Amino acid sequence: MQRWWINLALSMALVSASIYVARPAHSADAVMCVNCGSEITQLANKLTMVKQLATQAQQLQAQLNQYQNMLTNSKGVSQNVWGNAMGDIQKLQNLLQQSKALAGNAGNLDGQFASRYGTYRRYLNQKMGVSDWQNKYSQWSNEASDNTLYTLKGLGLQASQMQNEQGVIRQLQAMSGTAEGRMQAMQVANMFASQNLDQIMKLRQLMMMQIQMQANYMAQQQDRQAASDAAAQKMYNFQNLQRDGKTY
Repeated sequence: MQRWWINLALSMALVSASIYVARPAHSADAVMCVNCGSEITQLANKLTMVKQLATQAQQLQAQLNQYQNMLTNSKGVSQNVWGNAMGDIQKLQNLLQQSKALAGNAGNLDGQFASRYGTYRRYLNQKMGVSDWQNKYSQWSNEASDNTLYTLKGLGLQASQMQNEQGVIRQLQAMSGTAEGRMQAMQVANMFASQNLDQIMKLRQLMMMQIQMQANYMAQQQDRQAASDAAAQKMYNFQNLQRDGKTY
């Protein structure tokens, strides 16, 4: 654009110069130039106009460049890539709720914990028959198995979700390499930040899953120990029953 205006201005100047430049006189009949001073002044004025036109062309080109930069910097990305972290987290949460082990987000957690796991004093005052002990052993076995099984299933679900997350990261990396202007760069950076936040949330969920597994194991071990200690105490008390009014 700038070269076009400069070439036009120079062409005008050359045309003007060719009109006003006096032809060389023949030796036989030389002609005196009467208005040469005014012609030179007009030529100088036209050269000044040429410079002004060239300056205006440069200014116009600078404005066009500014408009082009504004358009480029305000252009947004063609698509937004956010992933589905909340859906993935909900899938894992639903999987863990299928376990027979007690979950941390269970409703009425205090009541469920008290009904599943007893204390030493409670087992000591409770008369447990053969069927009661069979039910307890079955409960401990099922909870231990589910606690481990569904934790492993949760890890497998997380591993399968990582494949989709890797695809999202590769897509964002490609968009980052082809981003035009500040707007697209900022949008891609925001999507990267969103992915980082999603990974932190999933990491927290894995930590919660590990803590839940450990808590269930500790509660089960405490319950088994309390029941065993209470049964041992009852056996000791039974051996000291009174015989003929005497305590042995």
